[in-house]
Formats: sequence, C-alpha cells, structure tokens
Amino acid sequence: MKVALIGALGQLGQDIQRSVPSGVDLYPLTHQEIEIADRESVFQCLGGEQKFQVIINTAGFIQTERCEEEPEKAFLVNAVGVKNLVDVAWEIGAILLHVSTDYVFDGKKMESREPYTEEDFPNPINVYGLSKYAGELFVRNSLEKFYIIRVASLYGKAGASGKGGNFVYTILRKAKKGEPLRVIEDMYISPTYTWDAAQKIWEIICQAKPYGVYHVTNQGICSWYDFAKKILECAGISASIEPISHREYKTKVRRPLWSPLTSVKGVTMRAWEEALSDFIREVRENI
Repeated sequence: MKVALIGALGQLGQDIQRSVPSGVDLYPLTHQEIEIADRESVFQCLGGEQKFQVIINTAGFIQTERCEEEPEKAFLVNAVGVKNLVDVAWEIGAILLHVSTDYVFDGKKMESREPYTEEDFPNPINVYGLSKYAGELFVRNSLEKFYIIRVASLYGKAGASGKGGNFVYTILRKAKKGEPLRVIEDMYISPTYTWDAAQKIWEIICQAKPYGVYHVTNQGICSWYDFAKKILECAGISASIEPISHREYKTKVRRPLWSPLTSVKGVTMRAWEEALSDFIREVRENI
C-alpha cells in the first residue's frame, strides 16, 4: 500500500512514521515539499502517476491565537488546503485520512459531564475550530472514501512543530527551572499521546474500518491542572502548582471549557494516565 503523509515533521506525523506497519510504502512529505494551500503544489506532489492509495493529512494552522489574528490564513490552510486534498484524492481515487480536532465542539456538554462522541454535532466557537470544521465539511460532503480523525490535547516526543513543544515539555521545563506553575483547573480535556494515536490511525487504515468520523484519544477526562499534577508525579518532580480559573488566563481565544472525546465506533485506547507515564519514561533522559 502506497501512502503519502503530509505534515511529516509534526509530533503526530513523526509517530506515524515511527509506527508504520510492514507492507506500507510510506512517503513522508514536509511543508517544504508540499504546500496544501497551493493547489498546484498539491497536484504536483500527489497527482498524476504517483498512484497513492492513501493520503494522510496531519498538517494544519494550529496556533489558536494566531488563527484569531489571521483568520484568512487559518481558513486558507485548514479549509481551502483540505479542499485541495479532497480534489486530488477524488481524482486519483485515493482514501483521504484527515486529522481534525476537539475544538470543533462548543463545550456545552459540561452540563452532562459526558465526553463528545462521533455522533455529536459540531459547533465551534473560535476561528481555529471553525476553520477545522470547514475542512471536515469539504471532506464529508465531497468524498466517499475518507476518514476524519479527531484528536485532542496532543503530546509526543517530537513536540508540536507549530507550537514549539507541547504542554508536557512546558510543565517539566518550568518545574525544573523553579518557575511558578499556574494551571487552569476548570477546563477539561482528553490528553492524548501521539504514539498511541498514530498506532490507532494505522489500525483504522490497515483494517479497512468503515469510512467516516472517528475519535482517537486516550481514555479518560481531566482538567489541565490535573494533567499538570500527573506530569510532575510521573516525572518524580516536587514542585508547587497553583490551580487557576480560565478567567485568570489572559487570551484572545474563546476556548471550549469541556472538550473530552470518546468513541462509540469501536475505537478503544488505554487510559491517559498510563500513556503519559510511558511517554515520560521514554523521554526522561532528554528533558
């Protein structure tokens, strides 16, 4: 099976490369090699005689604050860029697997304290979420052979190329430097290890799961504050950490206060605590 991977240098992209199954001929593509917002670049890299059977898109404009400041760029990459991938996938008959986000939801399920499933209707409340949902719609309304994979609160060995690290690295770095730790306690998530997500993505592709939307996150729900405390515990670091309200965190972005995901379509993953423990054990010497 010949597979193109877009966003090869991101933390999810790198773990997709590390976990590639036997029998898959993977072609990793970086931003220097393909610009998804440029239709000509997309068709030059993926069209014609390339004969890709699957296109995996992990690329996106993911810096939420910059999305608010540059909405045109957010939609150019996260929506128009995805439309370009949809068009080339349709032309060559390839399966498109597009990675999306928990930020397509508004957080109103906090009232029931139930995680969002694939059956819940998106209602994004910021530019990033709107642009990602627009990309989802291009995929869903234009292709028959597609997977939309929603992930959440990712962390991985490589760190996020667009963000300069990830939350786990940030907490550990600040704790080791003795810097004050103030973390939001009233915003809830499903922290997800990119290694686990990558393996599940390959499972969905290689087992030819039914096309559609899948939530791919480690099991469980926690606040950012709970997540930070568990990071320090797994790393064996003693540090003072102060819980704060989201209202004390100055930001230009309206974020959902509740965005945990779960799957009702047979996607099962281990608990976030176990995944985090393994991640910290793997990267401990490099922190």
